[in-house]
Amino acid sequence: MHHPENLTNEMDANMAKDPTRDEMMAHLLMLHPEIGDDPFDAWEACYAFAIDHHGGQTSNLYEALCMSPFQPGPLWRCCAPGSMAEYYYKSLQLEFA
Repeated sequence: MHHPENLTNEMDANMAKDPTRDEMMAHLLMLHPEIGDDPFDAWEACYAFAIDHHGGQTSNLYEALCMSPFQPGPLWRCCAPGSMAEYYYKSLQLEFA
């Protein structure tokens, strides 16, 4: 039998962290300083990560979606396979998911 406090701890352990867009970019810049010269791919990765992991309108990741400089077109689905954006997305996955 699960006790309510144990269930909450188990749920928290399975949920992604809720970083701000600045925290995501700081993490990526720490690992990949070259991003500072051209952050477009990093913004795309942050946007994709936020779509996949936000916890609703009150979450930091939802705010990151709303405030993102990356504004995808109607046919955008996710970071292109083999792209720098996909590489950065995987870095975010390892740190925050």
